[in-house]
Amino acid sequence: MVDLRHSCGRSMGLSLLLVLASPILSAQTPLAFPGAEGYGATASGGRGKPAVLVTTLDDDGPGSFREATRLPGATVIFKVGGVIHLKSNLTLASNLTLAGQTAPGSGITVADAKVTMTGSSNIVIRYMRFRGGIAESAGSSSLQLGDASHVMLDHLSIEWGRWDNIQAEGNSYSTLQNSIIGEGIVPQRFGCLCESDYTTFSHNLWIDNKSRNPKGKGHVQYIDNVIYNWGVDGYVGGHGAADHYADLINNYFIAGPDSSVGSFIGEFTKTDHTYQSGNLLDANRDGKLDGQPVTADDFESAKADVVQKPFASPEVPVHVDPAEKVVDIIAAGAGDTLCRDAVDTRLLNQLLSFGTRGKLIDDETQVGGHPPTIDAKPLVDSDGDGIPDAWETAHRLDPHNPADAQRIDAKSGLSYLELYLNELAAQPPRACPAAK
Repeated sequence: MVDLRHSCGRSMGLSLLLVLASPILSAQTPLAFPGAEGYGATASGGRGKPAVLVTTLDDDGPGSFREATRLPGATVIFKVGGVIHLKSNLTLASNLTLAGQTAPGSGITVADAKVTMTGSSNIVIRYMRFRGGIAESAGSSSLQLGDASHVMLDHLSIEWGRWDNIQAEGNSYSTLQNSIIGEGIVPQRFGCLCESDYTTFSHNLWIDNKSRNPKGKGHVQYIDNVIYNWGVDGYVGGHGAADHYADLINNYFIAGPDSSVGSFIGEFTKTDHTYQSGNLLDANRDGKLDGQPVTADDFESAKADVVQKPFASPEVPVHVDPAEKVVDIIAAGAGDTLCRDAVDTRLLNQLLSFGTRGKLIDDETQVGGHPPTIDAKPLVDSDGDGIPDAWETAHRLDPHNPADAQRIDAKSGLSYLELYLNELAAQPPRACPAAK
């Protein structure tokens, strides 16, 4: 196996053989990538479609992120790292893969306006940061799923949204996993308005949001999340006239300095049909992780309709970890772990203080704004198909034939470009390189 590395260290890890041997891949129904779970797990994104290269941090024009995501059916490859400062909201087309793991240096952040996929479908996004910030409109979010369907989101950092960090009205059949949703800013400081049907939230950190971690309206599967330093409420019920269904399994609620301890859950009505099992609450803010079991009585006191069986049964089940272990799992694996930057490092340090650190903020200027970033030269890719020449040569592809990246491997059902991208994503977590 050839050792391929971007300068500044976004290195490649496991071999192609390990990817092909993954037991969860199926020729009949390929997953979005190894480890994809829940209701969005079989989204195919831009599978078999050409790579489109992002070569500039400019808001628009040739080589920009905006231009790359306008037309449906592509895998977006980043040949540049840093912060893309949007001048207006950006809408993603359907049948897209956004491969943030390809960004060299300190990875890729999208800021200053909302990225939305309203009305689009079949989208895969991995290893990116969406941080709207105070420059975006007051009623906006950092990432909006809108009426999108069949969406797979993995290892994202979604922060600094002005209304909610995530807006998901009308969304269906989607997953958000291994991500950080935090530090919502004025005027609302909320985590997620989840008016969604058949949405999975798994192994995420919800941190420093005033409320809505998330607000669950529709059909919500909520497994192995950590909720830290909520303000008014942690997880919020749908509290509407329509029936809502939620499974809350093995989540860990940890009060922080700003938390209203008595409302780690709230705003339920009897239309919120809620299954709960294995959840823990650490409410004492003593610097130790020593949560106690959450009970059905806690949910009944919050006016939820407590049910005895879970509703969720996605085609690809979520692996369930014990709540006692999930803090360590998330501390090691949430967000863009290929290049964990200073913002996410700070938030994770708050979590690991177990109640003694954390703060709801007005806007990102109170915490230093965007950290310094560093770009790096991408690897040589002669045919512009998204796969570096050395990887193609090592795997008997032609570095001068862009069509071979789109070819589907018979064993896995994935394109060769996807196999390369999955190998990038198999790298161990690390901190971002320091800016020079």
